[in-house]
Amino acid sequence: MSTAIKSSDFNDDNDDDKPTNTGPKDTCLCLRRLTRIILMLVGAVMTIYVCILSSERYFKYWVQTTIDRTDVHVSEIAFPAITICPTHLTLHSVNNTEQNSREQRLHRLYNLVQSIRWRNPAVDQASQLDFNEFEEFNNQTLLNVDSIFNYGYSCKDLFVQCMWRRREVDCCSMLFRNLKIGSCYVFNSINAEDPDPTWPWSVADAGFKSALNIKINRYINDVRLEAIGVIVQEPSQYVGSSVTYSSDDRIVVALQPIHFTAEPAVKARPVHMRYCYFTEELIKSYSQCIIECHLHYISKKCECSHSLVPESIDLLTEEPIRTCTVADLPCMQKHGVSLFYMGNIIEESTDNVFNTTDCKCYPNCTHTQYHAATFTDRLSSMESKNNFIEVDVYFQEETLFSYRSTLHITMLDLMVSYGGIAGLFLGLSVLGAINSLLDRIPHCSKPIQQPIKTDRVAHEANVSLPVRKTHD
Repeated sequence: MSTAIKSSDFNDDNDDDKPTNTGPKDTCLCLRRLTRIILMLVGAVMTIYVCILSSERYFKYWVQTTIDRTDVHVSEIAFPAITICPTHLTLHSVNNTEQNSREQRLHRLYNLVQSIRWRNPAVDQASQLDFNEFEEFNNQTLLNVDSIFNYGYSCKDLFVQCMWRRREVDCCSMLFRNLKIGSCYVFNSINAEDPDPTWPWSVADAGFKSALNIKINRYINDVRLEAIGVIVQEPSQYVGSSVTYSSDDRIVVALQPIHFTAEPAVKARPVHMRYCYFTEELIKSYSQCIIECHLHYISKKCECSHSLVPESIDLLTEEPIRTCTVADLPCMQKHGVSLFYMGNIIEESTDNVFNTTDCKCYPNCTHTQYHAATFTDRLSSMESKNNFIEVDVYFQEETLFSYRSTLHITMLDLMVSYGGIAGLFLGLSVLGAINSLLDRIPHCSKPIQQPIKTDRVAHEANVSLPVRKTHD
């Protein structure tokens, strides 16, 4: 009788009898794991370092100002406010000799005060003898000195002829209003005493006499104007970005405006990083902040309060020390600043020590700066026979540059940067990280499938070998 013998009976190889040689494999596996750990640590360090560099661009260099347009027409912006101030005068007809001497000293005092306020370069050469001449007026406040020139003179006495956009108009009914800064008159300013409701106006052309051309009378009652001040300012501001103090017969002011805007997203950054305020954030105007800073500086140096601005502005929050008088002029001349110029930095230069004071005042994010190139000239004797001063203010070019403040890097850009850095150094993505995390959770990990035997192995394991017949 024959017996069936399985193929396994002929398999002489036994797993227990096989020699085990796992030493090199374990060494290679440990080396691979160590290398992967080192590379992952290096990748993680590089990822963190580059992410920090990318974050600095977001937190420190977030706002940038670039050119938005180069073809903005001047008709798209407002014409600046123009302030005219008589600053230097002399008497030319007085009957009484004693009165002549006193009034001459008063007018010299008035001229000295105006020179200090306007920061005329000639005032720096004033000596102590110039101030000693006015000892009898030491108790007079500077506001009383201002009233020297405010006796019965009106707008019609000051202006001879006015041209607006190449057409002659009435100076006092259409253009100029009192600004209450010394003896000044202003055009196109919403801060005037009785402003035109249609202000600010604009122009549609550029070049000589294309905007505002005025002639100012040199002789007003018993005085002669020797010099005037011309202030170019934004229609909503009290002080100007350009101030001219001249005694010449013709003053030409060529304007070169620059317009600034900012996108709403810039508001997310603090003021000291964007250097401007949005309209809804403004508590006081840019010029109010500048004037307050200048007056605080004078009060700190001279221990007196100076009032030369419109009464509607609340400048000093603390209790004023005392009103500045003529006796304080030497101190104001030494530490003085121009009260008509919108200067954010106050220069301190005394006793060979040069310091600066930063007012830290910021403008509106949407505003126009009116940079001016000023030219002065003397008229010939034939042209000046009418004894007037001509002032011509106009735009130098028909187009201007517009700048826009934007975000240097947004939150979306920062997220994209983080994703690119992680993918570069670690090969990670959001989907890959989630899958890797789920695989490490026991209930969420994929089931380990058992290896499936092939049909050939299964057949050889279950099929018996052929039966051999043996003969006894």
